Amino acid sequence: MFQKRLTRREFVRFSAAASAAILMTNCTNTQSDLNVLVIGAGMAGLAAARTLQESGATVTVLEGRDRVGGRVHTSHMWADAPMDLGASWIHGIRQNPITDLADQINAPRLETDYDDGILYGPDGGRLPDREWGKYELFEAQIEQALEQAAQLDMDISIEQAINQFLQPGNLSADEKMHLALVLNSALEQEWSGSISQLSAQNTPNDGTGYGGPDVIFPEGYSAIPEFLADGLNIRLNETVTKISHDAAGVTVTTQQGSYRADKAIITLPLGVLKKGLVEFEPPLPAEKRTVIDQMGVGVLNKVYLRFAEPFWNKRPEWFSKLSEERGEWSQWFNLYPYIQKPIILAFNAADFGTELETFSDEKIVADAMEVLRAMFSADAPEPESFQITRWIADPFAHGSYSFPAVGAPANARKILAQAVENRLFFAGEATNSDYPATVHGAYLSGTREAEKVLAL
Repeated sequence: MFQKRLTRREFVRFSAAASAAILMTNCTNTQSDLNVLVIGAGMAGLAAARTLQESGATVTVLEGRDRVGGRVHTSHMWADAPMDLGASWIHGIRQNPITDLADQINAPRLETDYDDGILYGPDGGRLPDREWGKYELFEAQIEQALEQAAQLDMDISIEQAINQFLQPGNLSADEKMHLALVLNSALEQEWSGSISQLSAQNTPNDGTGYGGPDVIFPEGYSAIPEFLADGLNIRLNETVTKISHDAAGVTVTTQQGSYRADKAIITLPLGVLKKGLVEFEPPLPAEKRTVIDQMGVGVLNKVYLRFAEPFWNKRPEWFSKLSEERGEWSQWFNLYPYIQKPIILAFNAADFGTELETFSDEKIVADAMEVLRAMFSADAPEPESFQITRWIADPFAHGSYSFPAVGAPANARKILAQAVENRLFFAGEATNSDYPATVHGAYLSGTREAEKVLAL
């Protein structure tokens, strides 16, 4: 990944925290007559609801799923090995609000190391460690190409920027595969969108995490939203179909009935908004509707494979593979060092991650095993069991997370976050300009909107 430069982001966070402290001092326990509906029990919705309730407001959370957490979801299909089907990492533990929450419940965490990996060639053969030098070279060249593209008068895709400034047609077949691996692992998996759709001008290359290492939850990330949900009035299986507002307040209609309140905080994922699955009456402002259409939402899907015994190297955390087709089974995460279970995880993002959703489970597992057998052992057995995600097909998500699409304005996230008539407020990772596509970004957006409501 590109080196993180977080000075400005940390300044923004500290400024926001100071403002929040002032707001909460003025608002705490004075809002008992305020009634707010929160749409969605993901991280943004739970953060908003808890902030409001702790300040004395009456809050009802409406959630279409039969669980809380949204795109933070831990599967307990394997009783001895909880697997996160959605978010996995705290991206930067220093001063990260998710770290604070995890500390409150003493949630176990384990540090990961992205540099602890082995590189494999397109035929599955292990490559010498010096081959990582090509990866680092292309990483630097891509960053330079994006800096050049940022100076252009018009926005272009990252793919166009690469073609214009790196001229990959002059590269050898081997170099093209190294370049494709960097583009997929550092950009497409980071942002969930294809380089043909990612904006060369607006895609950050300095990360959206905090300082310090990244960590995972060996017992499952869902402990965090479940902690936030405790004590809140959450109504599950309430799929919102319409949101209306007028001078008297807000009415939210679900498949089960309707609810009335003074304000509503809407944390619907961008994928749901783009599908137009919820009717707004009156319609949302034209500018907001336009950026919903322009912004991107992509996919990062997971394939967990569990075996009786590991037939791969137990120690390295990551296995990366060059591929003639960009992003096909190129990133593998070894869970054995963390939980001592023979489980390996494949990440597939963007174009191939989308295509994968059209495959049957059997084909997905067969394709994965073909790659693993080429990399490790032709005699590798079939997995005992597996778990596969399909986030685009998820009716409450329609994608993994948002990305800066070519053609969308640089301030698209701010426009998406704008309140409507001081009655409808919008939160979620897609509305966070500083920390999009992250759990902490979703959480902070929820507290941000709750504070806006309380300030009124």
